[in-house]
Amino acid sequence: MSVTPPEMALAIATSLIASIIYATVGGGYRRWFGQQIKIIEPQENGFLAPAEPRRGVQAHPVAGTLKYLPENHRIWLIVVDETKGKFWSQGFEPVEYHKDTGTWKGYVHVWGWHHVTLIAVVAPPTSQEYFNYFQRVGQKTGYEPLLGIPLEGKKRATVRAKVPPTPPMPVP
Repeated sequence: MSVTPPEMALAIATSLIASIIYATVGGGYRRWFGQQIKIIEPQENGFLAPAEPRRGVQAHPVAGTLKYLPENHRIWLIVVDETKGKFWSQGFEPVEYHKDTGTWKGYVHVWGWHHVTLIAVVAPPTSQEYFNYFQRVGQKTGYEPLLGIPLEGKKRATVRAKVPPTPPMPVP
């Protein structure tokens, strides 16, 4: 059975179109679902891990997963006061991302609250500038809270956690 030139052209065109669709859908899937950030520690309504001294503050570790961090993006942690709708970016120590394992770890300072909402956001460069500005001028403003998270930080995870009681200070 021989194939005519128009049939061959149609087969090539169909194959080419199918390859383009597959590459677009597959790339879009990896781009969208590969960026799903998750907070795994603390768990929803669980306790934060005990605080550790980090760069001059008592900070609780927060950990999670992210399959793919785009170039020039960083993970930022945000502490939220749900009652007042205010946000504090936690840039006193950058979140560490481990590309080979798809895991990350950062720290939050929670000001002695009993409950806290944490947000982990994949921040593009312009959002990073916003968060960095907050860190730079925080001492001058008394760390006046942010009024929100930039809309471009769409890849985010949220968890509500309990703050463990502060252990009593040892008596000398």
